[in-house]
Amino acid sequence: METCARVSELAATGKPIDATGELLPGAIQRIPLAHPAIEVWLARLDLDARQVGQCANLLSRDEQLRAERYHFERDRRRFTVTRGILRTLLGAHLEMAPAAITFGYAENGKPFIADHASPIHFNASHAHERALYAISKSCALGVDIEYLNRDIDTNGLARRFFSPRECAGLKLIPEPARKRAFFACWTRKEAVIKATGEGLALPLDQFEVTAAPDTAPQILDFTAATQQIPGWILYTADVGGDYVATVAARRRK
Repeated sequence: METCARVSELAATGKPIDATGELLPGAIQRIPLAHPAIEVWLARLDLDARQVGQCANLLSRDEQLRAERYHFERDRRRFTVTRGILRTLLGAHLEMAPAAITFGYAENGKPFIADHASPIHFNASHAHERALYAISKSCALGVDIEYLNRDIDTNGLARRFFSPRECAGLKLIPEPARKRAFFACWTRKEAVIKATGEGLALPLDQFEVTAAPDTAPQILDFTAATQQIPGWILYTADVGGDYVATVAARRRK
């Protein structure tokens, strides 16, 4: 399995970078990935009011209504920017106006691009003030990013959602590093179920991944008969010290 390089600011090289840079300068960075068919981006969500307004203007009426349902302005902003940047990236790939993109939704809620002949796979995740995106024309994708600086019962959540072997692996990690290890394992599992398109129809404890944050991310076993290990690739995305993230890709047959 592969591990991607550290996030770095890159010069504009192609339509996706140019289009986003013009709209939201300084808001997005590309993550180099050791897979030529997958494009990965990290975005800041703590933008100023002008940039948030630019993102809001790209959303569909349904997305605007969804944003309005958030009680806290902070959550409205994060949702608005996440979707606005997603539309901008996809619009550059599809060579169409971001606001003109129409999303459809699978049974589990995963979005896809409706009414467009060009096949493109994408996935997005956001946590606190960062969002992660992956785009590909040949791989089914899932991404997950998590914010470390919050109080959660990692032991209780691991017992509830992780396999016995994953729980045992976490217990071997020294306490100061265990929280990051928990989130490394969690993002690997979340990215996989998002890539399958099954969502929680594939329970988190029905497959196993490597748990230690410094080990190469891998799927170790699938209990579910609907999935097989061959064809999967997992990447650890270095998204900064306060976050942990994983990109999961499955080659299409």
